Amino acid sequence: MITLSFHGAAGTVTGSKYLVTVNDAQVLIDCGMFQGPRDLRLKNWEMPPFDPKALEAVIVTHAHIDHIGYLPRLGRMGFHKAIFATPPTVELARLALKDAAYLQEEDAAYRNKKKLTRYEKALPLFDEDDVARIDEQYVDERFGKWVVAAEGIRFRYHIVGHILGAACVEVAADDGGRAVSILFSGDVGRYGNPLTRNPGEPPVTDYLVCESTYGGRIHEPEDPYFEFANLINEVVERRSILLVPAFAIGRTQQIVYLVNDLITHGRVPPIDIHIDSPMAVTATELYVKYADYHAIDLRRLAGEDCVLHGPRVFLHRERADSKELNKLRGPAIILSASGMLTGGRILHHLIQRLPDPKNIVALVGYMAEGTLGRRLEEGAASVYIHKQPVEVRAKVVKLHSLSAHADYHEMLHWLEPVSRRPRTVFCTHGEESQLAAMAGHLRDERGWECRIPRLHESVEL
Repeated sequence: MITLSFHGAAGTVTGSKYLVTVNDAQVLIDCGMFQGPRDLRLKNWEMPPFDPKALEAVIVTHAHIDHIGYLPRLGRMGFHKAIFATPPTVELARLALKDAAYLQEEDAAYRNKKKLTRYEKALPLFDEDDVARIDEQYVDERFGKWVVAAEGIRFRYHIVGHILGAACVEVAADDGGRAVSILFSGDVGRYGNPLTRNPGEPPVTDYLVCESTYGGRIHEPEDPYFEFANLINEVVERRSILLVPAFAIGRTQQIVYLVNDLITHGRVPPIDIHIDSPMAVTATELYVKYADYHAIDLRRLAGEDCVLHGPRVFLHRERADSKELNKLRGPAIILSASGMLTGGRILHHLIQRLPDPKNIVALVGYMAEGTLGRRLEEGAASVYIHKQPVEVRAKVVKLHSLSAHADYHEMLHWLEPVSRRPRTVFCTHGEESQLAAMAGHLRDERGWECRIPRLHESVEL
């Protein structure tokens, strides 16, 4: 018997976890953390509806926390088998989880010190010991190679863009009586991003688990160079701060590349860029190390003129250095994580910078429901950060052109080469409206049968 169970990213964007069971063998595709509203975040503290000790492997698509952030908890619960990922994803996952543990421990200590918790004591979801516990379990695999994950379960990776090392996963499942194929899209990237290769042609598959983050939206035809040039020239004129909440992996490198390019071509005056995220600093080094995984000319990644570093890029690893940025006067750019404003150093910068009408906050990625980023995106006049009210007087702008997620038109373009109709498409990793929209597009334009699974639903294939 072959079953597929949806233990995350079902009816919501985050917490990706898909369990493939073939007879007695179980393999998990992605192992993400729930993010967003409190009721979702609390699910991270629940015991999963499967036995972590019974898993034969975890197959990771890419290194964003909503796809890997539950791995340390899984290890604490007794999972000690292989964690498969591409070589860049292995290094980025180690980095992202170590940073997430540090930030959670730091945030818990801050909440306990300031008495900002409703519980007797604030605790991190996982700590650095949990991250270290799974460190030896990673197994790196390259694109295109068939790998046996468990008895009756093989997989191979395909290029899908999005961020460095990201992949979709083709699974071949065989229970001894029948065989089926399942394609897990992971997060599909956009076309033409210099920091990733374009998504590759997906294979024919019996079942498709399809991300739907932008299932009902088309990215506006903005030119990110034009938009950022206008913002930078505005902060130069105001002598203010451009504050950019940016994912440490992918988005930060994309913005540094873009700003350096604008400076090089004289479209904006030279301006200092402060990267306030230890993880982003190291992730940038990995983008340089794994240059063959993206599209930048290798010659542009060497020496002082490296397009991901540059003489006006300042790196802030230590917390004390981050605090010093409170004194910074513009014009300057501060890039800080997390991208959806769910935690990290960006919250302290917002407390400092939001009340000043001279400053600009640029929201450059997807903001999930229930996040501080979504509230700012929707025009909140004031917000609560660490339980203190903060007035929003700074100018808040939303830039869609830097999104790392394909919109529905790009998703349809990615799936266009699939010549044989899948038996079923499962639309996941989206808010309810986007899931319904993605399913509708695939039914109307491709004639494919689509389902929107519920959380913890299991389907026999």
